[in-house]
Amino acid sequence: MIHIKPWHRNLTINNQPYTFKELLAYATEKIVSSETMAWEREVYRFIINWLSDSEDIQQYSSGTTGKTKEIRLPKMAMMHSALNTSRYLNLEKGQAALLCMPVDYIAGKMMVVRCFTGNLNLLLTEPRSLPDLSGHPRIDFCAMVPLQVMNLINCNNTLDPVRKLIIGGSEIPTELEKRFHEVTTEVYATYGMAETSSHIAIKRLNGPFPQQAFQALPGITLSSDQRGCLVVDADYLPQRVVTNDLVAFTGPGTFNWLGRYDNLINSGGIKIVPEEVEALVQSRTLLTCMAVGLPDNHLGQRLVFVFENEHAPDSLPTMKTDFENFLPHHWRPKEIYCVEHFPRNESMKVDRRKLAEMLTNTPPL
Repeated sequence: MIHIKPWHRNLTINNQPYTFKELLAYATEKIVSSETMAWEREVYRFIINWLSDSEDIQQYSSGTTGKTKEIRLPKMAMMHSALNTSRYLNLEKGQAALLCMPVDYIAGKMMVVRCFTGNLNLLLTEPRSLPDLSGHPRIDFCAMVPLQVMNLINCNNTLDPVRKLIIGGSEIPTELEKRFHEVTTEVYATYGMAETSSHIAIKRLNGPFPQQAFQALPGITLSSDQRGCLVVDADYLPQRVVTNDLVAFTGPGTFNWLGRYDNLINSGGIKIVPEEVEALVQSRTLLTCMAVGLPDNHLGQRLVFVFENEHAPDSLPTMKTDFENFLPHHWRPKEIYCVEHFPRNESMKVDRRKLAEMLTNTPPL
Protein backbone atom coordinates (compact mmCIF):
# COMPACT_ATOMS: atom_id res chain seq x y z
CA MET A 1 0.00 0.00 0.00
CA ILE A 2 1.34 3.40 -0.96
CA HIS A 3 1.18 6.20 1.57
CA ILE A 4 1.68 9.91 1.00
CA LYS A 5 5.19 10.83 2.10
CA PRO A 6 6.42 14.36 2.81
CA TRP A 7 8.27 14.51 -0.52
CA HIS A 8 5.06 13.62 -2.38
CA ARG A 9 3.97 17.19 -1.67
CA ASN A 10 7.25 18.86 -2.61
CA LEU A 11 8.25 19.54 -6.19
CA THR A 12 11.15 20.87 -8.25
CA ILE A 13 10.07 22.95 -11.25
CA ASN A 14 12.57 24.15 -13.86
CA ASN A 15 15.48 23.38 -11.48
CA GLN A 16 13.93 25.28 -8.56
CA PRO A 17 12.89 23.15 -5.52
CA TYR A 18 9.72 24.07 -3.61
CA THR A 19 8.41 22.84 -0.28
CA PHE A 20 4.70 22.19 0.11
CA LYS A 21 3.96 25.70 1.40
CA GLU A 22 6.28 27.37 -1.12
CA LEU A 23 4.69 25.39 -3.94
CA LEU A 24 1.16 26.41 -2.97
CA ALA A 25 2.18 30.08 -2.85
CA TYR A 26 4.13 29.91 -6.12
CA ALA A 27 1.38 28.06 -8.00
CA THR A 28 -1.24 30.54 -6.78
CA GLU A 29 0.96 33.44 -7.87
CA LYS A 30 1.45 31.93 -11.33
CA ILE A 31 -2.27 31.37 -11.80
CA VAL A 32 -3.23 34.99 -11.09
CA SER A 33 -0.30 36.54 -12.94
CA SER A 34 -1.20 38.18 -16.26
CA GLU A 35 2.19 37.11 -17.61
CA THR A 36 1.44 33.40 -17.25
CA MET A 37 0.55 31.59 -20.47
CA ALA A 38 -2.82 29.79 -20.56
CA TRP A 39 -1.23 26.32 -20.91
CA GLU A 40 1.12 27.04 -18.01
CA ARG A 41 -1.75 28.26 -15.83
CA GLU A 42 -3.46 24.87 -16.28
CA VAL A 43 -0.33 23.10 -15.01
CA TYR A 44 -0.37 25.12 -11.80
CA ARG A 45 -4.11 24.61 -11.36
CA PHE A 46 -3.52 20.87 -11.48
CA ILE A 47 -0.67 21.16 -8.98
CA ILE A 48 -2.95 22.95 -6.51
CA ASN A 49 -5.63 20.33 -7.12
CA TRP A 50 -3.08 17.58 -6.44
CA LEU A 51 -2.03 19.25 -3.18
CA SER A 52 -5.63 19.61 -1.99
CA ASP A 53 -7.27 17.31 0.57
CA SER A 54 -9.43 15.67 -2.09
CA GLU A 55 -8.75 11.94 -2.44
CA ASP A 56 -9.35 11.85 -6.18
CA ILE A 57 -8.87 13.79 -9.40
CA GLN A 58 -11.53 14.62 -11.97
CA GLN A 59 -10.53 13.41 -15.41
CA TYR A 60 -12.27 13.00 -18.76
CA SER A 61 -11.77 10.16 -21.21
CA SER A 62 -10.10 11.06 -24.51
CA GLY A 63 -13.26 10.62 -26.59
CA THR A 64 -11.48 8.47 -29.16
CA THR A 65 -14.66 6.83 -30.40
CA GLY A 66 -17.41 9.01 -28.99
CA LYS A 67 -18.29 11.56 -26.34
CA THR A 68 -15.91 12.09 -23.46
CA LYS A 69 -17.03 10.92 -20.01
CA GLU A 70 -16.09 12.06 -16.54
CA ILE A 71 -13.90 9.75 -14.46
CA ARG A 72 -12.87 10.08 -10.81
CA LEU A 73 -9.32 8.79 -10.33
CA PRO A 74 -8.07 8.06 -6.81
CA LYS A 75 -4.82 9.91 -6.13
CA MET A 76 -3.43 6.72 -4.57
CA ALA A 77 -3.98 4.86 -7.86
CA MET A 78 -2.23 7.61 -9.80
CA MET A 79 0.71 7.51 -7.38
CA HIS A 80 0.98 3.74 -7.69
CA SER A 81 0.94 4.00 -11.50
CA ALA A 82 3.60 6.72 -11.37
CA LEU A 83 5.89 4.63 -9.17
CA ASN A 84 5.38 1.61 -11.43
CA THR A 85 6.71 3.63 -14.37
CA SER A 86 9.61 5.12 -12.42
CA ARG A 87 10.73 1.72 -11.19
CA TYR A 88 10.38 0.04 -14.58
CA LEU A 89 12.43 2.76 -16.29
CA ASN A 90 14.89 3.13 -13.39
CA LEU A 91 14.22 6.85 -13.03
CA GLU A 92 16.25 8.41 -10.21
CA LYS A 93 15.75 11.29 -7.80
CA GLY A 94 16.70 14.65 -9.30
CA GLN A 95 16.48 13.57 -12.94
CA ALA A 96 14.82 15.95 -15.38
CA ALA A 97 11.37 15.15 -16.81
CA LEU A 98 10.00 17.32 -19.60
CA LEU A 99 6.26 18.02 -19.73
CA CYS A 100 5.31 18.83 -23.33
CA MET A 101 1.71 17.57 -23.25
CA PRO A 102 -1.41 19.37 -21.98
CA VAL A 103 -2.49 18.50 -18.44
CA ASP A 104 -6.11 18.32 -19.63
CA TYR A 105 -5.34 14.69 -20.45
CA ILE A 106 -4.15 11.89 -18.21
CA ALA A 107 -0.76 11.70 -19.97
CA GLY A 108 0.08 15.28 -18.98
CA LYS A 109 -1.24 14.92 -15.45
CA MET A 110 0.76 11.74 -14.88
CA MET A 111 4.02 13.42 -15.89
CA VAL A 112 3.46 15.87 -13.03
CA VAL A 113 2.52 13.07 -10.62
CA ARG A 114 5.67 11.12 -11.55
CA CYS A 115 7.74 14.16 -10.63
CA PHE A 116 6.00 14.38 -7.26
CA THR A 117 6.37 10.69 -6.40
CA GLY A 118 9.84 10.20 -7.88
CA ASN A 119 11.42 13.50 -6.81
CA LEU A 120 12.05 14.41 -10.44
CA ASN A 121 12.81 17.88 -11.79
CA LEU A 122 9.74 19.01 -13.76
CA LEU A 123 10.69 20.97 -16.88
CA LEU A 124 7.91 22.88 -18.62
CA THR A 125 7.50 23.71 -22.28
CA GLU A 126 4.42 24.67 -24.27
CA PRO A 127 2.40 21.61 -25.37
CA ARG A 128 2.27 21.71 -29.15
CA SER A 129 2.61 19.33 -32.09
CA LEU A 130 6.30 20.30 -32.51
CA PRO A 131 7.78 20.38 -28.98
CA ASP A 132 10.51 22.91 -28.24
CA LEU A 133 13.46 21.04 -26.70
CA SER A 134 15.80 24.02 -26.86
CA GLY A 135 17.19 25.18 -23.57
CA HIS A 136 17.12 21.64 -22.19
CA PRO A 137 20.49 20.02 -22.95
CA ARG A 138 19.58 16.91 -20.92
CA ILE A 139 16.10 15.45 -20.57
CA ASP A 140 16.16 12.19 -18.65
CA PHE A 141 12.53 11.35 -19.25
CA CYS A 142 9.74 12.57 -21.53
CA ALA A 143 6.31 11.47 -22.81
CA MET A 144 4.95 12.34 -26.25
CA VAL A 145 2.30 11.27 -28.75
CA PRO A 146 3.44 9.86 -32.13
CA LEU A 147 2.59 13.09 -33.97
CA GLN A 148 4.98 15.09 -31.78
CA VAL A 149 7.81 12.60 -32.30
CA MET A 150 7.23 12.45 -36.05
CA ASN A 151 7.25 16.25 -36.33
CA LEU A 152 10.49 16.49 -34.34
CA ILE A 153 12.24 13.99 -36.57
CA ASN A 154 10.84 15.38 -39.84
CA CYS A 155 11.90 18.93 -38.94
CA ASN A 156 15.51 17.80 -38.48
CA ASN A 157 15.23 18.29 -34.75
CA THR A 158 16.96 15.70 -32.67
CA LEU A 159 15.86 13.43 -29.87
CA ASP A 160 19.43 13.32 -28.56
CA PRO A 161 18.70 15.40 -25.41
CA VAL A 162 16.07 12.82 -24.39
CA ARG A 163 17.46 9.74 -22.64
CA LYS A 164 14.16 7.87 -22.16
CA LEU A 165 10.99 8.50 -24.17
CA ILE A 166 7.58 6.92 -23.75
CA ILE A 167 5.02 7.22 -26.55
CA GLY A 168 1.27 6.71 -26.23
CA GLY A 169 -2.11 8.04 -27.21
CA SER A 170 -2.37 6.42 -30.64
CA GLU A 171 -0.76 3.88 -32.94
CA ILE A 172 2.87 4.44 -33.91
CA PRO A 173 3.32 4.42 -37.71
CA THR A 174 5.65 1.74 -39.04
CA GLU A 175 7.80 4.35 -40.79
CA LEU A 176 8.34 6.18 -37.50
CA GLU A 177 9.08 3.01 -35.55
CA LYS A 178 11.82 2.06 -38.00
CA ARG A 179 13.56 5.40 -37.44
CA PHE A 180 13.95 4.75 -33.71
CA HIS A 181 16.80 2.36 -34.49
CA GLU A 182 18.82 5.39 -35.61
CA VAL A 183 18.61 7.23 -32.27
CA THR A 184 20.37 6.74 -28.95
CA THR A 185 17.21 7.59 -26.99
CA GLU A 186 15.54 4.64 -25.26
CA VAL A 187 12.09 4.57 -26.89
CA TYR A 188 9.09 2.76 -25.43
CA ALA A 189 5.53 2.34 -26.66
CA THR A 190 2.91 2.39 -23.91
CA TYR A 191 -0.63 1.06 -23.58
CA GLY A 192 -3.14 2.59 -21.21
CA MET A 193 -6.00 5.02 -20.79
CA ALA A 194 -7.51 7.48 -18.35
CA GLU A 195 -9.45 4.74 -16.58
CA THR A 196 -6.18 2.93 -15.72
CA SER A 197 -4.35 6.08 -14.59
CA SER A 198 -2.13 6.05 -17.69
CA HIS A 199 -0.26 3.03 -19.04
CA ILE A 200 -0.44 -0.48 -17.64
CA ALA A 201 1.83 -2.08 -20.25
CA ILE A 202 5.03 -1.07 -22.04
CA LYS A 203 7.15 -2.20 -25.00
CA ARG A 204 10.78 -1.28 -25.85
CA LEU A 205 11.00 -0.27 -29.52
CA ASN A 206 14.76 0.01 -30.07
CA GLY A 207 18.11 -0.99 -28.60
CA PRO A 208 19.72 -4.44 -28.79
CA PHE A 209 16.57 -6.26 -27.64
CA PRO A 210 13.41 -4.56 -28.94
CA GLN A 211 10.20 -6.18 -27.74
CA GLN A 212 7.58 -7.58 -30.08
CA ALA A 213 4.67 -7.31 -27.64
CA PHE A 214 3.44 -5.18 -24.77
CA GLN A 215 4.47 -6.40 -21.31
CA ALA A 216 2.14 -5.75 -18.36
CA LEU A 217 3.70 -3.80 -15.52
CA PRO A 218 3.91 -5.31 -12.00
CA GLY A 219 0.58 -5.68 -10.21
CA ILE A 220 -1.38 -5.88 -13.49
CA THR A 221 -3.45 -8.96 -14.43
CA LEU A 222 -4.79 -9.20 -17.98
CA SER A 223 -7.55 -11.26 -19.58
CA SER A 224 -10.06 -10.88 -22.43
CA ASP A 225 -13.84 -10.89 -22.70
CA GLN A 226 -16.11 -12.70 -25.16
CA ARG A 227 -15.44 -10.03 -27.81
CA GLY A 228 -11.67 -10.52 -27.59
CA CYS A 229 -11.25 -7.18 -25.84
CA LEU A 230 -8.70 -6.59 -23.08
CA VAL A 231 -9.77 -6.69 -19.43
CA VAL A 232 -7.46 -5.08 -16.86
CA ASP A 233 -7.27 -5.93 -13.17
CA ALA A 234 -4.78 -3.98 -11.05
CA ASP A 235 -4.17 -4.17 -7.32
CA TYR A 236 -4.29 -0.36 -7.13
CA LEU A 237 -7.37 0.34 -9.27
CA PRO A 238 -10.77 0.63 -7.55
CA GLN A 239 -12.40 -1.70 -10.06
CA ARG A 240 -11.80 -3.91 -13.10
CA VAL A 241 -11.49 -2.06 -16.41
CA VAL A 242 -13.15 -3.65 -19.44
CA THR A 243 -11.75 -2.02 -22.57
CA ASN A 244 -12.88 -1.89 -26.20
CA ASP A 245 -9.39 -2.80 -27.40
CA LEU A 246 -9.04 -6.00 -29.41
CA VAL A 247 -5.84 -7.84 -28.46
CA ALA A 248 -3.96 -11.06 -29.18
CA PHE A 249 -2.11 -12.57 -26.22
CA THR A 250 1.42 -13.79 -26.93
CA GLY A 251 2.18 -15.12 -23.43
CA PRO A 252 1.47 -14.49 -19.75
CA GLY A 253 0.97 -10.74 -19.40
CA THR A 254 2.08 -10.00 -22.98
CA PHE A 255 -0.12 -8.99 -25.90
CA ASN A 256 -0.34 -7.26 -29.25
CA TRP A 257 -2.91 -4.53 -29.77
CA LEU A 258 -5.06 -5.14 -32.85
CA GLY A 259 -7.50 -2.25 -32.88
CA ARG A 260 -10.69 -0.81 -31.41
CA TYR A 261 -13.87 -2.88 -31.28
CA ASP A 262 -15.75 0.39 -31.89
CA ASN A 263 -13.99 0.80 -35.24
CA LEU A 264 -14.87 -2.63 -36.67
CA ILE A 265 -16.05 -2.53 -40.29
CA ASN A 266 -18.72 -5.07 -41.22
CA SER A 267 -18.45 -5.59 -44.97
CA GLY A 268 -20.67 -8.30 -46.39
CA GLY A 269 -20.74 -10.09 -43.03
CA ILE A 270 -16.92 -10.04 -42.69
CA LYS A 271 -15.60 -8.09 -39.72
CA ILE A 272 -12.53 -6.02 -40.56
CA VAL A 273 -10.26 -4.41 -37.96
CA PRO A 274 -9.16 -1.21 -39.75
CA GLU A 275 -6.03 -0.78 -37.63
CA GLU A 276 -4.77 -4.19 -38.80
CA VAL A 277 -5.29 -3.19 -42.43
CA GLU A 278 -3.54 0.15 -41.89
CA ALA A 279 -0.57 -1.51 -40.20
CA LEU A 280 -0.07 -3.93 -43.10
CA VAL A 281 -0.32 -1.15 -45.70
CA GLN A 282 2.22 0.94 -43.77
CA SER A 283 4.64 -1.97 -43.38
CA ARG A 284 4.55 -2.79 -47.11
CA THR A 285 4.36 0.70 -48.63
CA LEU A 286 5.55 3.08 -45.86
CA LEU A 287 2.38 5.08 -46.56
CA THR A 288 0.09 6.23 -43.78
CA CYS A 289 -3.53 5.57 -44.64
CA MET A 290 -6.83 5.31 -42.82
CA ALA A 291 -9.16 2.39 -43.54
CA VAL A 292 -12.76 3.59 -43.35
CA GLY A 293 -16.13 1.88 -43.71
CA LEU A 294 -18.68 3.81 -45.77
CA PRO A 295 -22.40 2.91 -46.03
CA ASP A 296 -23.12 0.50 -48.87
CA ASN A 297 -26.52 -0.82 -50.01
CA HIS A 298 -25.11 -4.22 -50.95
CA LEU A 299 -22.33 -4.84 -48.40
CA GLY A 300 -23.63 -2.82 -45.47
CA GLN A 301 -20.23 -1.10 -45.36
CA ARG A 302 -17.57 -0.90 -48.05
CA LEU A 303 -13.89 -0.56 -47.20
CA VAL A 304 -12.09 2.51 -48.57
CA PHE A 305 -8.59 3.91 -48.04
CA VAL A 306 -7.93 7.56 -47.24
CA PHE A 307 -4.58 9.34 -47.60
CA GLU A 308 -3.39 12.87 -46.88
CA ASN A 309 -2.47 14.90 -49.97
CA GLU A 310 0.88 15.91 -48.50
CA HIS A 311 2.05 12.30 -48.12
CA ALA A 312 0.31 10.70 -51.11
CA PRO A 313 2.51 9.59 -54.05
CA ASP A 314 1.63 10.60 -57.62
CA SER A 315 0.97 6.93 -58.39
CA LEU A 316 -1.79 6.66 -55.77
CA PRO A 317 -4.71 6.61 -58.27
CA THR A 318 -3.27 3.44 -59.84
CA MET A 319 -2.20 1.69 -56.65
CA LYS A 320 -5.26 -0.56 -56.36
CA THR A 321 -3.33 -3.19 -58.31
CA ASP A 322 -0.39 -2.89 -55.91
CA PHE A 323 -2.69 -3.39 -52.93
CA GLU A 324 -4.11 -6.54 -54.53
CA ASN A 325 -0.63 -8.06 -54.55
CA PHE A 326 -0.36 -8.24 -50.76
CA LEU A 327 -3.79 -7.62 -49.25
CA PRO A 328 -6.35 -10.39 -48.63
CA HIS A 329 -9.39 -10.04 -50.85
CA HIS A 330 -11.67 -8.65 -48.12
CA TRP A 331 -9.00 -6.08 -47.12
CA ARG A 332 -8.75 -4.53 -50.59
CA PRO A 333 -10.24 -1.03 -50.89
CA LYS A 334 -13.29 -0.44 -53.03
CA GLU A 335 -12.23 3.20 -53.46
CA ILE A 336 -9.27 5.45 -52.66
CA TYR A 337 -9.66 9.00 -51.35
CA CYS A 338 -7.33 11.91 -50.62
CA VAL A 339 -7.98 14.70 -48.13
CA GLU A 340 -5.96 17.75 -47.22
CA HIS A 341 -5.51 16.67 -43.59
CA PHE A 342 -6.93 13.97 -41.34
CA PRO A 343 -9.29 15.53 -38.76
CA ARG A 344 -7.93 15.09 -35.23
CA ASN A 345 -9.42 15.50 -31.79
CA GLU A 346 -7.83 17.49 -28.98
CA SER A 347 -5.61 14.56 -27.99
CA MET A 348 -4.22 14.53 -31.56
CA LYS A 349 -5.86 11.22 -32.51
CA VAL A 350 -7.46 10.89 -35.94
CA ASP A 351 -11.22 11.34 -35.64
CA ARG A 352 -12.50 8.46 -37.76
CA ARG A 353 -16.13 9.56 -37.60
CA LYS A 354 -15.39 13.05 -38.87
CA LEU A 355 -13.15 11.59 -41.56
CA ALA A 356 -16.00 9.38 -42.80
CA GLU A 357 -18.29 12.41 -42.85
CA MET A 358 -15.72 14.36 -44.90
CA LEU A 359 -15.80 11.68 -47.61
CA THR A 360 -19.48 12.28 -48.37
CA ASN A 361 -18.42 15.49 -50.14
CA THR A 362 -15.12 14.18 -51.52
CA PRO A 363 -14.95 12.29 -54.84
CA PRO A 364 -12.74 9.17 -54.94
CA LEU A 365 -9.64 9.12 -57.12
